[in-house]
Amino acid sequence: MGNIVLEVKDFSFKYRQTKRKALKNVSFQVEEGSFLCVIGANGSGKSTLCNALVGLIPHYFVGKMSGEIKVNGINVAESTIANLSSEIGLVFQNPFNQLSYTAGTVAEELAYGLGNRGVPREEMVEKVKYVAELMRIDHIIHKNPLELSGGQVQRVAFGSTFIMEPKILVLDECTTQLDPLGSEEIFDIVKKLNSKGITVIMVDHEMERVARCADQIMVLDAGEIIAIDEPKKIFGNPEIVKHHIGVPDYVKITQALREKGYTDCDIEVTEEPTIELVKEALGS
Repeated sequence: MGNIVLEVKDFSFKYRQTKRKALKNVSFQVEEGSFLCVIGANGSGKSTLCNALVGLIPHYFVGKMSGEIKVNGINVAESTIANLSSEIGLVFQNPFNQLSYTAGTVAEELAYGLGNRGVPREEMVEKVKYVAELMRIDHIIHKNPLELSGGQVQRVAFGSTFIMEPKILVLDECTTQLDPLGSEEIFDIVKKLNSKGITVIMVDHEMERVARCADQIMVLDAGEIIAIDEPKKIFGNPEIVKHHIGVPDYVKITQALREKGYTDCDIEVTEEPTIELVKEALGS
């Protein structure tokens, strides 16, 4: 077993003025360098979990909490968000929530967190240049962030988290403002970072992408973990699929073919196009 970088023990949280818990007795561990995808219906607790992992719960969102979360041995509740930022970083679902609203240019926005950390100017300039090129926003580096499109702001938000060089990257449906091509570009970057050893925890509703990227998938329903397993076992289990989650097209087609007796092919999760896999299932 690899080095454990994130440990969640019996964690529950209830927001103020709500009757039911957003998360109930959640426990899991994440290994260094792994790629965990979190899936579930709206209201299942995905964003609450993301906020808890990076310390926004309990330091920003107020409510009743029990259990504990440790990031590289640091107890999140006992640390500060600033101290946690070098260990774990969150890219928000709504990128406009991530802007500092104090920066006059994209470059200043990217450098904002580095300035707070006291990074020397030369190093800051180098990092901003590298991240701007990586996120393909180097052509708008001198623009005001408030004048950008939603997709551009999403890239700036991602860049401003990544520039802090966290060891764990938490992505909460971070491509909602991007077109399909832009989304794939971002996920190519995420996969590249993961291959270099960055641990990724990603909330996503695009099941083909989840099946392609994840080492492990966590299914949340009404604040509880229903299952954590490899993609093949999650999507191949008809009981898990009942918990208001979608499945990749190939899984739906294979299940339908099996029910009709056309194939006894096992459900596989690969990067091959769906049509090729269907032909294989039919033995043609």
